[in-house]
Amino acid sequence: MIAILGQTQDDILYFTAKMRIERTEDVIGKVKAYFGHLFADEVVLAAVGEGNETTAMVSAVLIDRYDPYLIFNIGTCASFQRELRQGDILIADRVYLSGVDFSKEYPLSYGQLPGESPFFVGDLRLSDKAERESYLVSSRYIQRGYLLSASSFFTEKEEIDIILRPHFLAQEALKAYDSGSGGILLSASQKKVPVVSIKSVAYELGNLEQRLNFRRKGLEAMPTIGKIVSRTLLDQGENL
Repeated sequence: MIAILGQTQDDILYFTAKMRIERTEDVIGKVKAYFGHLFADEVVLAAVGEGNETTAMVSAVLIDRYDPYLIFNIGTCASFQRELRQGDILIADRVYLSGVDFSKEYPLSYGQLPGESPFFVGDLRLSDKAERESYLVSSRYIQRGYLLSASSFFTEKEEIDIILRPHFLAQEALKAYDSGSGGILLSASQKKVPVVSIKSVAYELGNLEQRLNFRRKGLEAMPTIGKIVSRTLLDQGENL
């Protein structure tokens, strides 16, 4: 079984329309899982909420209960690098945690949890595949890079710079942030489930005009993400 996880119902709307949904189940709290097929693949689809604490808890329940062998982490993010614009697609090779700091007590990096690596790595082979497929389904600008995940909502570049300057200055590939991927990848790492993270850029930090339409702009790219995921699954077939 493959899991496709977004943070909100809007993130997974494309898939609820395209999948052959065969049943639904209540997972935890108000979270509902949808089950069906996307081409030949059995899929569990869910919106796991916002904030790394929430997404980690819900994802852990989903992974433990349904045992997916691959997770697609989809949804939106916000860019803080000039070359990544509103409406672009980011395929995230790494996800770093923000708001986690055990470095004063243990020999760990900022964002690193005890017993975990300093960052979570996606499935690079499938990310390569997703990138190739993206050029076939869309004219949107596609980038590879790293994602910072924080349980906060930022609108200004200065807010993220407070985190980046002391802790991630050397990570030039760190391009955007979201508020839930860290929890998903943390739970997946516990069970060693590979993850492919594909995010649309809803807005650029510090761009006042984009605050008026960032939700709509982020969602406009979701059909593109849906097509990338679908083509990746279709072409992988039994070798996935």
